[in-house]
Amino acid sequence: MRSIRRLYFYLVTLISVEVVLWGLINLLRTIFSSGLTFPGADTLAQALALIFVGVPIFAVHWLWAQRVSARDPEEHSASLRAVFLFGILLMTLVPVIQNILALINRTLVVSAGIDSYRAFIGGAQTWVDNVIAIALNLLAAAYFFNVQQTDWATLTDHENSAGVRRLYRYIWVLYSLLMAVFGVQQVLSFLFHLPTDILGDPGREVLINGLALILVGAPVWVYTWNLCQKANSEPEESGSALRMGVLYLLALAGVIVVLSTAGIVINVLLRRALGEMIEWRELISQIGTPISVGVPLATMWAYYGTWLWREIASINDATRRAALKRFYYYILSLIGLVATFTGIAMLVSFIIEILIGNTLWGDVLRSRLSGAIATLLAALPLWIATWRPMQAESLAAGDLGDHARRSLVRRAYLYLIIFGTVIGGMASAIFLVYTILFGFLDHRSESFTLDVSNGLQLLILFAAFLIYHWSALRQDGSHAADALAARQERFAVLVVESEGTGFATPLANAIKRTSPSIPVAIQTIEQGLPEEAGVIQAIVLPAKLALNPPEALRLWLQRYEGHKVIVPGEVTGWYWPGVAQKNGAGAAAQIVRQLAEGQEVRMAGGNSTWQLVAYVFAVLFGIQLLFLLLSLGISLIVN
Repeated sequence: MRSIRRLYFYLVTLISVEVVLWGLINLLRTIFSSGLTFPGADTLAQALALIFVGVPIFAVHWLWAQRVSARDPEEHSASLRAVFLFGILLMTLVPVIQNILALINRTLVVSAGIDSYRAFIGGAQTWVDNVIAIALNLLAAAYFFNVQQTDWATLTDHENSAGVRRLYRYIWVLYSLLMAVFGVQQVLSFLFHLPTDILGDPGREVLINGLALILVGAPVWVYTWNLCQKANSEPEESGSALRMGVLYLLALAGVIVVLSTAGIVINVLLRRALGEMIEWRELISQIGTPISVGVPLATMWAYYGTWLWREIASINDATRRAALKRFYYYILSLIGLVATFTGIAMLVSFIIEILIGNTLWGDVLRSRLSGAIATLLAALPLWIATWRPMQAESLAAGDLGDHARRSLVRRAYLYLIIFGTVIGGMASAIFLVYTILFGFLDHRSESFTLDVSNGLQLLILFAAFLIYHWSALRQDGSHAADALAARQERFAVLVVESEGTGFATPLANAIKRTSPSIPVAIQTIEQGLPEEAGVIQAIVLPAKLALNPPEALRLWLQRYEGHKVIVPGEVTGWYWPGVAQKNGAGAAAQIVRQLAEGQEVRMAGGNSTWQLVAYVFAVLFGIQLLFLLLSLGISLIVN
């Protein structure tokens, strides 16, 4: 209830601030643009309506929020308050940057003797418009920045605010980096078109717009990235998942774009090498755009990729360090595999066309051949360079190999490829059968042989990729089963119960069903406990014995250094929040299995169904985004 109330007050405050702020900006812009004369009735009425309605609404809601924050520590440290403060800073400072960019861009364009409307941003504005927007947004930002700084100084727990501040800073990093990268791309694009555009006005604005983006974006990026770098040494910032996610995003985005642009350049060069008449000026122009995109993205990939590997290398846990590297490699491997499959299919289709298609050599076949070779040259090295280390890791002996074979990302990778090849093979088989049946039923089909050959080659390719990855999955399962069986055989478990309770037998059966190789012994407390505790890796107790142990059990547990698993049950006066007592035996069996296999113990019920659904959709969205970028690159290559 309090969260809903908090959301209402801060959301209304945020909207009313923007209403008042831009009402004032529009009013002042109108007054100064009309030469300090009285503005028109319509303009004045709109501006005053925004101000007169917005100010009281803002005052009521903001004063309430401030009063409650000063009185209630929970409200003062609420995440939503931090979201509001950093959100309003974004909504005021971004317009400041945009208006500074407009002012610089337009000034440079006009200074070069070019019409101001060719400016990338702010071509229809005046310097008065920009200065008014900058001044008023800066005033609002200064006020809320002072509130945020006061809050930070008085907070006893910075966890909520630190997380929002971290997100705020990385938004600035991405925003300013995008400006700088786009600015460099514009400058490089102009340089590649220099031989044709230098003598006339058209095209020169590209250089000037790019310089303006660099002049504004680069300093903002340097400042915000240095803030993030310095903050990384602070206790609340170190080990941030958001930082790792941003590094992954920038490094992977750089890889995808660089490979796509490299494929485009190779495609153009191959077309000329295969006989297409492309003049040198046209050749430079065609490769200029992908190079102008690839060079800044390659720099970004190299820089943030280096920081990503440094971040991973700084993690002390070898298992987690290997898992993070694995995630990076498998994403690149998936991209390389899909593009490699596409290139092979294109190349085989070209060969079929040459052999039985009766098609003369020309621009169409030349473009198909160059596109296939370019795709393979860009994708195949990536797939080999990323898949081979992962395959070698999964075949390694010892704990590292076990973790690699059992890793979620490897299993997801293999099952995703198997799923894709099965569906693709099914679609190819349907098309092949349809083509054959249609050819027999309708003898007018002129491309029957060609269509059947293409359908058959796709079916064979899908089958080959399916068999290869299915064999890799089975090999993983065989190695993992042997390693897990050996681990389980060395993990002795003792189940202790009070005589006549019937606790131990169902639990021992549950452990045997989950992990057949684990040796399980049952002993009643009345029979005593074994003297040699060192051979027992885990002891399982019902809650009643654990909470109120007999003296002999209490002394034995004090000496015992192994794992202790307590199964919840009904004990008078004792309650177990969040623990399902009905499935205590199954949960305990899962914990024993995780301990025997050397895994981190994950308590059942830690993730709700909706959380798991959210994780699945997040992963699917990420894969969809990566494939969107990849398909864009492939479409540019094959036209």
